Amino acid sequence: MDDKDMGPVRSEVTRTSDDHVTTAAAPQKKGGVLNTLYPPGPRAGAGPRVKNHCRKFWWCDLLVLVAIILVIVLPIIFVAIPKKAQHDINASTLEVTDQEVTNPEPDKIHLKIKSIARSSSSFHPTLDAFEAGLSLPGKEPFLFVNVPETKAEAETEINIEQDAPIANMDSFKEYTKTTIGSETFTVVMSGKTKVHQKGLSAISVDYTNQIEMKGLNKLSGLKITNIKILFGTKNKLADGSNMIGNVIIPNPSVMTLELGNVTMNLSIDGKSIGTTLLPNLVLKPGENNSTMSSILDQEGLPVISLVQEKYKDGVIPLEIVGNSTIRNGEHLEYFEEAIQANVIKMNLDIGPALKEIGIKVTSSS
Repeated sequence: MDDKDMGPVRSEVTRTSDDHVTTAAAPQKKGGVLNTLYPPGPRAGAGPRVKNHCRKFWWCDLLVLVAIILVIVLPIIFVAIPKKAQHDINASTLEVTDQEVTNPEPDKIHLKIKSIARSSSSFHPTLDAFEAGLSLPGKEPFLFVNVPETKAEAETEINIEQDAPIANMDSFKEYTKTTIGSETFTVVMSGKTKVHQKGLSAISVDYTNQIEMKGLNKLSGLKITNIKILFGTKNKLADGSNMIGNVIIPNPSVMTLELGNVTMNLSIDGKSIGTTLLPNLVLKPGENNSTMSSILDQEGLPVISLVQEKYKDGVIPLEIVGNSTIRNGEHLEYFEEAIQANVIKMNLDIGPALKEIGIKVTSSS
């Protein structure tokens, strides 16, 4: 047989002790990706192959492991954790427990806010200090405040105190109108900051929180007491005031407002009867008692005529509308527009005060 007919098989000749000659097929080299990556060892089985693979391709395995870790970990670090941080910020609430607006000037106020931030998150990061805008929903910020660095807990107290320039006068005027004229309203606090969680880089977040507030509810429940009429006597005040008394103003909110000297217009049946002054008015939470001094037109003749002709029981339908607020000789337009937009109507019994100066009224009973 020709050599070419023997094919690719090589044989080995082995002599035995009996001089017999035998031939055996020699082992062949096996190719393929599997045998390349996992070369066979001296013994059959997977163990030797794995050992050979690790000895020869350890660097490749390390690269694959690193790639797998990066594919899994990087999205967590750069996507999942920032989303979680933003979600927790969005889910937190902020309650204002005390707010003071004092030392008002035409273009700025002194602002003090005490608040409690609440969060149900299992994470308790630290928020960097940041500047936050205060606005009504959908409006431009009327003030910017400096929020201090805060360690977020289940409940965290946040205190702010500063002189705050008015950022947008139109927005601030709308805010003061809303504050005085509403039973409840919403203020939006918004800004950008970073949160720090141990073991992670700083994460940028948008801070936006809607704060539900109680307003002054149109000064509902206002009362005038202890009226004393001074016209027709020598007891008129130096400023020309001819009627004095006390005004009780309830404030159901947590806000303290320093309004300055407040002047109000008085009218009956749409006819002006004079003005009244509430000096150095500061409205604190709860019931506020302020002195009142009024200048009634024509020494009170319009009032007397109305009582004698129409309101014979001495109970007059008084309408009170804001006129001006002045502090240190300067008009505070943002408060003026708020009180001018607020109309207070009440039935005022001036019968006892008229009787004291000799003007008789018919008993309402």
